[in-house]
Amino acid sequence: MNYKSVDILVVIALTIIAVALAFTVAPDNVLGRILTLPLVLVLPGYALIAAMFPKQALGGAERAVFSLGLSLVIVILGGLVLNWTPFGLQEASWAVFLSGISLGACAVTLVRRRGQSISTSGWLWTGNIGLTFRQGLLLGLAAVIVCGAVAVSIIGAERQSYVGFTQLWILPAGGASAKNAVRLDVSNMESTAMQYRLAVNVNGKVVKEWPSIDLNPNEKWEATLVLPPTASAGVARVEADLYRTDAPTAIYRHVVLWIGT
Repeated sequence: MNYKSVDILVVIALTIIAVALAFTVAPDNVLGRILTLPLVLVLPGYALIAAMFPKQALGGAERAVFSLGLSLVIVILGGLVLNWTPFGLQEASWAVFLSGISLGACAVTLVRRRGQSISTSGWLWTGNIGLTFRQGLLLGLAAVIVCGAVAVSIIGAERQSYVGFTQLWILPAGGASAKNAVRLDVSNMESTAMQYRLAVNVNGKVVKEWPSIDLNPNEKWEATLVLPPTASAGVARVEADLYRTDAPTAIYRHVVLWIGT
């Protein structure tokens, strides 16, 4: 094996190691996930650059920049492709996809470095437009990055479902009883009908609870609560906790109001 292909052998070895880690290391193993990052950020781009420039015509800095940029392009476009397949964006599908590109490009590089393929200018012809091959490659990579980003944004916007949100308000009530009362407001801006439970406590003690508040999308619920006398002097801490009935123990919205007593 020609010494000039040592870098490709290293790429092949690192690719195999990264794939093995992706299939064997537990998802919560941070070190294992860090060791698989080259398969995402470096190896596919480096392998493709080596296939296009088998004689290592690029400098070290240029090769590093191209490797990172081209790897990111592959990840962006690969995400689109995998999202349309039955396998989806799974760890195993990513490992197979990226390793396939890396190993395939390494095979092409080894063949071309042995002189068994056409020249680079035969692969990519820039024509008589006043651009060098390197400038044409830069322009082509930039165009691919832009097209990939636009495609991701368009498809993401088309597929993104409206999640919505819920608003919870607590304010001092107006009128003569403003000092001892608060106004509560719940607005359902979700995409579906919701059922809530609302609890109000003063200085840590529950003073009022609404066990079931049913709201359709874009509906609002309001109530005025007269607070009981409190032994605390100065100010009182009034808290309102909103729960979803499908998750009765998890606070969905929480607001606090300090009022004078």
